[in-house]
Amino acid sequence: MGIFSLPKSAKGPSKLNSAGVATLGGVQVSLTLLEKLMDGTPIPFVKGAVGTALEVIRIAKDIQSDREDCENLIKRTTSLLIVILDSLKGKTEEEIPSYLKQGVERLSTNFEEVLNELKIIDKRVGKRSASSIARAILYRFDNTEKLKGCSSKLEWAITEFQVTSRVDSCLKDLERYEEMRKEVLENRTVIQEGQDLLQEGQAKIEAKIEDGQMKIRDEQVRLQNGQAKLQEGLAEIRDVVKDKINGSTPLSLPSTVMPANPRIFGRQMYINKALQLLLSATSTRVAILGSGGMGKTSVALKTVHDSRIIERFGINRRWVPCEQATSIPLFFELIAKSLGLPPSTSNDRFSEIVAALEKSDALQFVLFDNFETIWDIEGEQS
Repeated sequence: MGIFSLPKSAKGPSKLNSAGVATLGGVQVSLTLLEKLMDGTPIPFVKGAVGTALEVIRIAKDIQSDREDCENLIKRTTSLLIVILDSLKGKTEEEIPSYLKQGVERLSTNFEEVLNELKIIDKRVGKRSASSIARAILYRFDNTEKLKGCSSKLEWAITEFQVTSRVDSCLKDLERYEEMRKEVLENRTVIQEGQDLLQEGQAKIEAKIEDGQMKIRDEQVRLQNGQAKLQEGLAEIRDVVKDKINGSTPLSLPSTVMPANPRIFGRQMYINKALQLLLSATSTRVAILGSGGMGKTSVALKTVHDSRIIERFGINRRWVPCEQATSIPLFFELIAKSLGLPPSTSNDRFSEIVAALEKSDALQFVLFDNFETIWDIEGEQS
């Protein structure tokens, strides 16, 4: 059950007539109504404070002397009652904050102090003997000062209660602000973690894309090698068919299909030097020298399978195995085969090779493996 409160329109200057009716801001509120509000208050410490305040109003009403000061005291008491009831309206005892409880307890103490002072004044003015009249004259000034002091005490109590309430409200606002600030910081942390996860995901996606592109390039290289082998196979088939038709026996030549990319350890300096020479000009000659078994062929094959060489020359990378070229005519036939030229009975095979190269607009990469075989034939260096 919550706290009763007076209407907001009842806040303001108060007066109490002889019938026990207080006028608050133009609205008449009887002491009976205030008592009912007190009886309807389920919270003990509030009920005690309101009861003491009502007792103050009753005694102040009964004191016949110093009516103006008594009226002021009634006004202060009534205003303080309104402040108490208004601040607690709609709240159960569990919902009332500690600062309000402490404030009401201090107000109750003030009411008790004022009530004690009023009881002294009421006792002084209540006697009717000649001596009491003399004492009343004697105490008149003191009574007036006591009433004014009571009014000031209650006025200060109202101010203190309102200021305390306002300060606590500000503290509550600060606590809410701090909670909001912590929530904002937590949200920022969550957002930052989300951004980190997003960046990590993007990095993984980019890595997968790059890996996929590398696989595509490898597949393209394998496809080009497969196409070269297919062309060579078709050429051999055409040669066989032609030989069958002509009734002649084909010349047995070694394969000119480019060998696979070897696995090699070291020699990177020589590979880089060869690549630098081959990629820096449109026409160049590179000789890889060394004794047998030093890895000349491996360096050459590693160079020709480099992605930059593949990108520049594509399928026009030719393999001429010179190890079986025991004569110049056989050497020319190997070159012609690597270029994909059909078999010929011409006595000037060299001119046919030159014509084919001049006719093609594509850059050609020709790798002569074991070139020393043909170079070392006596009298053939020219």
